[in-house]
Order: sequence, then C-alpha cells, then structure tokens
Amino acid sequence: MADRLQYLVLADSVLLLEGPTGLSVVTDDREAQVGQKYRDRMDALASGSSAHREAHREYVETLRSSRNRPGGFWVASVDSAVADEAIIGEQPLSELEAAVLLSDGASRLVDRFGQESWSDLVHLARHEGPDAVIDEVRQLETSDPEGTRWPRGKAYDDATVAVITVLGGAC
Repeated sequence: MADRLQYLVLADSVLLLEGPTGLSVVTDDREAQVGQKYRDRMDALASGSSAHREAHREYVETLRSSRNRPGGFWVASVDSAVADEAIIGEQPLSELEAAVLLSDGASRLVDRFGQESWSDLVHLARHEGPDAVIDEVRQLETSDPEGTRWPRGKAYDDATVAVITVLGGAC
C-alpha cells in the first residue's frame, strides 16, 4: 500500500491538502498570469452581451496562442510532454486528512468571487459534500449573470469537485 499521495496539477485546477498542521493550496497560476494581461476589455463588458461575446472570443484566441508553450501555461493534452511542465509533489498520507480537487469553475468560489476562504471551501466539501460547493458557486453566478460584480469570461462555468478523505494514513 502506498504511504504518500502524489499529485500533478495543471492550469484549470486547484488541489487543497488538509492536514493536522494546516492547509496547503496547490495551484498552477500561469494561465491566470497570462490571461490577466488580456482581460481588461472583456471584463469591462456585461456578460452575455454581443460585445462581451466578441471580446471573450478574442481573449480565448489570444490565450490559445500561449497554451502548452514555453512562457505560457500548460493544460492536459494528448501530448504527454505537457506533464513535464506540471506542478508536481507528494504528501505523506500520515500528514494528510483530506484532499479536495477543484476545477476552475468550482474554485471560483474563492479565487474569483472571494466569498469563501480555502479552509471554508474544504470544510464545506468535506462536511456537506461536493454538491454544496457547486450549489454555492451556482447561486453566486446566478446573482451576477452579467458579470458586473465579478467580471469573468463565462457567466456559468463547468464545475467539478472531488473529495478524498484519508483515514489512519491510508486512502
């Protein structure tokens, strides 16, 4: 039986590792760094408007030119070499109580909307389940469909949450 959790994180995902000594947030923010340079026009427009759709299309095309390239960001691909660019690590299971893996559509509860802390999100996911995290994201998205309060490329994004609870040093 393995005694360590090994992980690989690429853009569009966040891994939260909770242990007795606290919480570690593992993220690959290179996509956000690249994207921040090109978001201003899109973020200034109401989501769903024709001008926003056009600005979003241009933004996506611009990002596409930085995807899976040096100086850009890395996402899962048919090219296995992408894994060489991932954020990798491992954590002894004896130092781990839970791991929560989030797509960027679920992590927006913290990193886009700022409505929860990472610790609050882990607590919600562990005690109320992944659906509770996604429900809270959907409520916030619905409360701001035009992206006025929280500018974003998509009014609603796909959201995935996976929770692993570690008992006695083993998954």
